[in-house]
Amino acid sequence: MANNKEIVKYSELLMYYQKLFTKKQLTYLDDYFLNDLSFQEVATKYHVSAMAIADSIKHSKKLLNDYEDKLGLYKKANARAKVYNQVADKGLREKLIQIEKV
Repeated sequence: MANNKEIVKYSELLMYYQKLFTKKQLTYLDDYFLNDLSFQEVATKYHVSAMAIADSIKHSKKLLNDYEDKLGLYKKANARAKVYNQVADKGLREKLIQIEKV
């Protein structure tokens, strides 16, 4: 099972890159990271081997890291959020944050 820091990291990266994964990959990632299931528990649930789940999670984590290294969507969004929080005009700040959610 993943530790809290790892759960937060990959959950946040998935928010940006989930459309690049198959439904099966997303299902395994959700069960492992969000539902806190072990490789064996995920494997039992989907009638596959624990090694298949471990390989899938490992591969997916590598892909997430590669996507972020190349595209930097998460890093850029955090940088924009920091700038938005420095905007003194509350109305403008709220509009900027709403644009970010589109």
